[in-house]
Amino acid sequence: MKQRKLLIFIFLLVFFPMSGVHAQIVKLAKVGKAEARVYDHGCYSSEVYDYGVIAYYRGSYCTVAQELSNTASWPGAFLKDAGLLFGARNWVDTTGQIWDAMITGHCARLRDLDIYQFAVPDEGGLTIHRYMRYPLPQIIVDGDHCEDPFPTSGDEVAPEKIWGTADVMVESNVRMSMGLDVKQRVLAWSQPGHDDYVIWDWTFVNTGNVDEDDEIELPEQTLEDVYIARITEAMPNGTGSNKVLPTFAGTTEKEAHDNRLSYPQDDDSLRIDYVTPLRAGGLTRDSYGFNASANQWNVLTGARFGGTAVLFAPKSTDVPQFPNTPASNDPAQPSMHTSMLAEPSWILLHNGILSDFGAMTSSEFVDAYEVMVKGVFGIDPTIPNFQETYSMDSLYDVYDTTASGAATYYEQPVDRWGELDPSRGYAFASEISWMRFDQQCHHSIGPYQMEFGDTLRYVFAYVGGAISRKTSYLLGEAWDGGTAASWLPGMDSAQMVEELRKRDPIFDVYYTNPRLSPAPTVNDVAKDLLVASGKDSLFNNGMNAQRNFNMNYNIPASPASPSVFEVNSAPDMVELKWSYEPAYEPSSSDLAKFKIYRALGGYVYEKQGSIITGDWQLIDSVDGTARLYEDTNVTPAVYYYYAITAVSPAGIESGMFLTMTKLAANLQSYPGDSLEAVRVVPNPLNVNSSARSRYSEGEGLKLTFVKLPPECTITIFTESAELVTTIEHTNGSGTEVWEFRNQFLLTDSDQQPASGIYIAHIHDDVTGESISRKFLIVR
Repeated sequence: MKQRKLLIFIFLLVFFPMSGVHAQIVKLAKVGKAEARVYDHGCYSSEVYDYGVIAYYRGSYCTVAQELSNTASWPGAFLKDAGLLFGARNWVDTTGQIWDAMITGHCARLRDLDIYQFAVPDEGGLTIHRYMRYPLPQIIVDGDHCEDPFPTSGDEVAPEKIWGTADVMVESNVRMSMGLDVKQRVLAWSQPGHDDYVIWDWTFVNTGNVDEDDEIELPEQTLEDVYIARITEAMPNGTGSNKVLPTFAGTTEKEAHDNRLSYPQDDDSLRIDYVTPLRAGGLTRDSYGFNASANQWNVLTGARFGGTAVLFAPKSTDVPQFPNTPASNDPAQPSMHTSMLAEPSWILLHNGILSDFGAMTSSEFVDAYEVMVKGVFGIDPTIPNFQETYSMDSLYDVYDTTASGAATYYEQPVDRWGELDPSRGYAFASEISWMRFDQQCHHSIGPYQMEFGDTLRYVFAYVGGAISRKTSYLLGEAWDGGTAASWLPGMDSAQMVEELRKRDPIFDVYYTNPRLSPAPTVNDVAKDLLVASGKDSLFNNGMNAQRNFNMNYNIPASPASPSVFEVNSAPDMVELKWSYEPAYEPSSSDLAKFKIYRALGGYVYEKQGSIITGDWQLIDSVDGTARLYEDTNVTPAVYYYYAITAVSPAGIESGMFLTMTKLAANLQSYPGDSLEAVRVVPNPLNVNSSARSRYSEGEGLKLTFVKLPPECTITIFTESAELVTTIEHTNGSGTEVWEFRNQFLLTDSDQQPASGIYIAHIHDDVTGESISRKFLIVR
């Protein structure tokens, strides 16, 4: 067996040669609530980087390492992995061998990528570019910069290169070993209403080039019966054991399949596969919206929705590129929806050539191609690993929707399975044997005939929707206390049930199940209805993405955010200043006003008992000509975070996430009357104190010296007189901090000080007087 795998590996090296393996390069499309990672090779796999697709906003980053770290703040990543498969029949390789079916691309768990799909450098050697409409703001808090790294290699402010009114467009060239080039464009917007989705616009070209050089290895080859398949895995926040609570469903054109939509909306033409919270079995409480495995019943950490909306799937390869031609869209596409257990070995493709799975054989390519055409429905149940998955066949509907009369296959939405076949006896999706954490959503478009030189355009959006993080805390507490119905004044229980049934068609299956004890109450119905409103948000955001595409990406543009946003602490106020680069300085008619937002204690909402941090509030608006704001409604010893947005005369607002500060501002003390007034706080400093946990989001531990002279030198020693660090205090206030951003109290030799007594020697640089203060660090 090992010898066979080695021969297959050699075959693939010969016929799919690696002309060079390069490190994957990632850039962020991050201007709104949803931030996406865009990889130069077009592979979106958490096997490459954690949280490989898209997440809700996590704040600004000061280093590339922070960008790539697995630190997504809940609600965090809502789509974790994604795969792209391109399949065709009767493909002829470079030796003349004919393959009944060939598939290239990557699955959502692919590691060994470069042989089959790789980035192609441009003339300057770059594999990926990021174009911004406006300069990314510099964010400066008390003299410290903390903004996303920009520009880096391949970045530029170039609105003329961006399609439509997008705030950012990331672009790369990808090549697939079947002889395809893919132009990848990823677009994102910052303005509210369009900041919960990111659009991928792909153009496939039959070039006949299978590797990184310019030689055409497969000239004049026609690709027959082409299908493009997307595979997406959610990253739910609600898991129990190894089973998924959120899982996938599919919807199609309302005009063709109105009865398939779980919650139809007026003029709805949304085509989306989406993840939705479901309930867990074996519990004594209604688990909808909760992370049941965490046994935390006062925060709705599983109340979110995410999905893939197909915006454009053409009827043929004769499709103009940008600007769009929506008339060429095919409402019958995608031709298949399915949901399946992860990616069994028969669809892992080339993953792990020398691993236990081995490489794909010719017959396995045929099987995988059938999955692309019909979903799991088309697979022989006698093949190992197929038995459990094949049970899904009874859940399929077959529609005759195409002009040719050929059948297309759609799976019923997962949140209607109990309604479709209650005889199966499943009260909870988590009880289905193949419903696991790594459940996959899968859809395909096709078939197409691609002559040599033909292009095929495919556009989709990753979309999020959920109740807010703040609502998740407050509603969870209300439900836990039995008062969720108070959130819906004027609605009686019958009205709540009617509205909930629109969004969760089979909630009755759960509510009437005898294993759910005690029986659900009006309190449960109210909470579930509010959680289910996240589906409304998901669908609305998906429709906004669709309308944006239909408008050639020309929704009203947001105004430019300030290119510099500076926050300075003072003894009795916090001063906010902002400015624009000269080329982007707006005229008096371009801006109606600026909005000033503020949060206390952190920039991400958190509630611990009566302590609330990160609750963003609009505190003021100022004229569009203003460049200065003084916040005097401030209190000592409180951490303040700010954001500023620009508002156009038409009311279009720039995204607040562009200028949101991650570092805190807090009031400076006035200089002390004498050196005797100098204090060190806190003293002692308990490094392991639970009181500090997440109180100041983004802030490291620090010691603060207060009532200092306006200019002085602070020298810190151990009790045995070893020098630890020296701090020059020159800002004229009475406050100075010993801190190293993102690390705790590093000494001059980059060491963390141990527990013990330390001595701070304060020398007044004006009078020459000195004083010493002792303080204690406890680890």
